Formats: sequence, structure tokens, C-alpha cells
Amino acid sequence: MKNKSIVLVIMNTFSLICMLFANYASTAGIFSNSSVADISHKYDTLFAPAGYAFIIWAFLFLLAIAFVVYQWMLLKKGDPQHYIKRTGIWFTVSNIANAGWLYLWTNEMIGWSVIVIFLLLLCLIILTIRLRLELDDEPVRNIFFVWWPITFYLGWIMVAVIACVASWLVSQSWQAANLPEHIWTTIMIVIACLFYLLLIRKRNMREASLVGIWAFIAIAIRQWENHPDIAIAAIIASFILFIASAVHVYKNRKYIIGEKIKRGEW
Repeated sequence: MKNKSIVLVIMNTFSLICMLFANYASTAGIFSNSSVADISHKYDTLFAPAGYAFIIWAFLFLLAIAFVVYQWMLLKKGDPQHYIKRTGIWFTVSNIANAGWLYLWTNEMIGWSVIVIFLLLLCLIILTIRLRLELDDEPVRNIFFVWWPITFYLGWIMVAVIACVASWLVSQSWQAANLPEHIWTTIMIVIACLFYLLLIRKRNMREASLVGIWAFIAIAIRQWENHPDIAIAAIIASFILFIASAVHVYKNRKYIIGEKIKRGEW
């Protein structure tokens, strides 16, 4: 069993390095002459957030690195909670999907990129279930290094999936019942907001909703002048998620990180 765990951690490490390199390659012109931003601008949608929102990737990369480093630490301790075993191949597959999406997107294979980003989302959902994220009373170290890397990642990919699908529809010149694009964008914001609320209600995943707030505010900022109705919808969605998260924090204040640290539950 230990040998299997070693193999899994090595796979997670190597795939993470490949994913980080792929993100570099996608901006350095190694995959194609177009960057991720170039293709996003070519198939621009009203759901796309302001450019500054994408700095969240730096945060997500740091969390992913922390996730793998912590697995090496768990390996030395015998992985008492079987986090490595429960992670299985799914973190590795998610890294491969991330890298694959970058290659497909920068080479304008938009339809295939939609399939791959759904695979990435599926991997994160499976990890959420297998690792029992946000369901148990865990020490702070597990929250930081197991829960957060997946939860924040899932929150962002939920937005990315919708944005990717919207871009694919633009690439296909798709018209849905002749409804204006700003109406469909508002509908997508509502749907995304409902999914974040579901994560709070069913999985206690406030962190994912914080990513939703970050994305919705970025959408509002980008659309404020040209499409104020979309901006207002995004602001309302952000407010709803903030209130829902705040209420959840209050109801579960006994288990917040600050209280755990005071009790020495590191």
C-alpha cells in the first residue's frame, strides 16, 4: 500500500510540474502563436470578467503546490487519514486536463476545450466527494493544505466552464431563441449563483462562493459602462453570496479557523 501511495504522490508531483509548464507555454507562444487572452478576445462574451480577475491563478497555483508538498509530508507520517489513497489519480488527471485545455484553447479547438474543461470540473467534484471536503471537523493544517486547494480551484473552474461554453457558442454563431446576449449572460449569472449557494448549503464550501463573488464583481466592473443591467445582476449575485457566506460563518462560528487556532487545533 505504501508503494502505491509513493507512486500516486510522484504522479501528482510530476503532473503538477507539467501543468505549471503548460501555463507558461500558453503565454510564451510555445503551443501556438496565440495566447489564452488572444483567443478569449476573439470569442469574447459578456460573461467574461475583467482581466485582473485572472490573477487568481497565481493563488491557485500556490495552493496546488501546497497540496502536493503536504502529500509528501503525509507520506512520511504514513498518511493516517488516507488522503493520498482517497486523492487517487484524480489530482493527476485534473492537471493533465488543465494542460490539455490550454493547448486546445490556444490552438482554437474550442469544442474540444469545452469537453476537457468539463473533465477538469468532474475531477474536482470527485476529489471533493472522495476527500469529504468541508464535511468533517478537521484541524487547521488539513483545511489549509487539503480543503482549500480543491475548494478554491473548484470555485474558479465553475466560472471557467460557463465562460468556455459561452465562447464556444460564440464561435458557432449560436442564437438561442433570438434572445439578446445580455439576457443569456444574466441567466448564466443566476445559474452560477445558484450552484454556489448549493455548495454552501450542501457542502459548507464558503471558499468556493468567495471565488464566485470575485468573478461576479470582475464581470460587473467590465460591463458597468456598456451593459449596466449585467453589472447590476452580477453585483446582486455577489451580495447574495456574501450574505449567504456570512450567515453560514455565524452559524458555524465554533468551527472557523480563528477559533480552531485558539483551541490549538493546528
